[in-house]
Amino acid sequence: MRISNSILKCLKAADVKNVFGIPAGTVSPIYDAMNDEDILPIVTKNEAGAAYAAARYANISGKLGVCIVAGAVGVNNMINGIADAARAKAPVLIISGYVNRWQIGKGALQELDTENILKPITKYSETILDENKVIEGLKKAITIALTPPHGPVHISIPLDIQLMQFEDDINWDFLNPSDKIIEANPNDIKEATDIINNSKHGVIMVGKGCRRLGDEVVELSKHLNWPIITTPEGKGVIPSTYKLNYGNFGYSSTDAALNLAYSGDVDCLLILGTSLGESATCNFNTKLIEGKKVIHVDWDKKELGKVFDEDLKIHGDLRQVVPELIKSTQKSAEEPEIRPELNGDYVKNHTGVSLRLFLDRITEFVPKNTLYLSDLGEHMNFVFKYLNIPEEGNFEVNLNYAAMGSAIGGAVGAYLVEENRPVAVFSGDGSFFMNGTEILTAKENNMPIIYFIINNSMLAYVDHGHKFLYGRSLEVFKQERVSIADMMNAVGVKSMRIESIEDIIKIDDFTKDLNGPCVIEIITDGTEPAPIMDRLKSLKN
Repeated sequence: MRISNSILKCLKAADVKNVFGIPAGTVSPIYDAMNDEDILPIVTKNEAGAAYAAARYANISGKLGVCIVAGAVGVNNMINGIADAARAKAPVLIISGYVNRWQIGKGALQELDTENILKPITKYSETILDENKVIEGLKKAITIALTPPHGPVHISIPLDIQLMQFEDDINWDFLNPSDKIIEANPNDIKEATDIINNSKHGVIMVGKGCRRLGDEVVELSKHLNWPIITTPEGKGVIPSTYKLNYGNFGYSSTDAALNLAYSGDVDCLLILGTSLGESATCNFNTKLIEGKKVIHVDWDKKELGKVFDEDLKIHGDLRQVVPELIKSTQKSAEEPEIRPELNGDYVKNHTGVSLRLFLDRITEFVPKNTLYLSDLGEHMNFVFKYLNIPEEGNFEVNLNYAAMGSAIGGAVGAYLVEENRPVAVFSGDGSFFMNGTEILTAKENNMPIIYFIINNSMLAYVDHGHKFLYGRSLEVFKQERVSIADMMNAVGVKSMRIESIEDIIKIDDFTKDLNGPCVIEIITDGTEPAPIMDRLKSLKN
């Protein structure tokens, strides 16, 4: 068989079922081999969309996401998506083509040293120039991607090597390093136990590192009778209905979470699985940790002590640490306090459709087990603060890198994690105009994804930010309104428009029995004050 076929056999051994990308000459042997192997290519509209899809697939599932694209122009098109995967610590493998070895250095079409371009934003990047080392190099890259902390890796393979015959008798068995638990130091567990047992009022801060551990974290919360706050990226790990979940903290905190975190009564903060980035800490505000004993647990040692000098830094896997803390700490005999309302009452101080009211009610009209993704833009602040995630639901965002439009393509990968789970995306008109064509990728693959596009005919975050920072704005930040629903209808995507909050009741019937994506365009005028002050204040520093 050709080396291109052996590459796919290696991917199958790593439990890869789909690859994302755009076919091109320098990877044509690999795409041709998909006729012979049971791996389905998802052809996106832009290479960045492929990387966003692979990153969301990897982030949500914990499995390997794979992109196969041309070298040079293909890789450079997807740099934003690779950086997105890097900041999300998503295990993504990028396989890029390269010119024939005999052409290297002669000015061949689309020749570029992508190995070194990608080194700053990958865990590993290598060009394989020896045909006998392709599978060895591929296995090495996959192992690095899946070794905690996860991250993207890249290998580049010249075209002539892909076409060569593969004769080695390879052992295709593959051991996933993600299955290996990074065990915390027992002395650290004992010290954490002592700190927790001696605390009167503690709070658990939940980041996205707790994904797939929501039940265990809730059990710890009940055991200690400690309330929970979640970072924006940790939203959805704990159901909004859980009585000790005070909601989002960081950018666009719920009122309840902000008051709790800054309360003088809290004497211990247990931080689980978050890098404590700008969005999770209200711009690194030390008020979060003042007057508290702080314990930080993460499987990435580089995150410990990076932002705050925590009292106890535990390098370990939450799959081990959380159960250990449940076993070793004293069970609280107190009754839980009644959680206050997450946010204050709605005030109509704007014109047009209210995003707050829309988000307060949207979960009534879509299935309870919906996976929500948020794109980047002013609308996301409303989502963080006001969207409640039911027990059966989930949520995904990459706010650390914050690439506009990433959720539109990302939803394609998210849908493939659990094809029976509904997927809904919140995006804005700015993000749509950047990456909205990936909705066609969902259409071509019959993915019933709901895209809520908030259209305020402006780059609202930019416009409002300039007015806050400089007391003025530029007219070019606004635009003539374009009907996104009409655009999508024109390409065969079922679409509707919401122009008043009363229209929300139409969503239930509109989204029934979908056999492909739909677009629900929400017309707003941008006058509703968004909870964006944390971000705007950070730009003044």
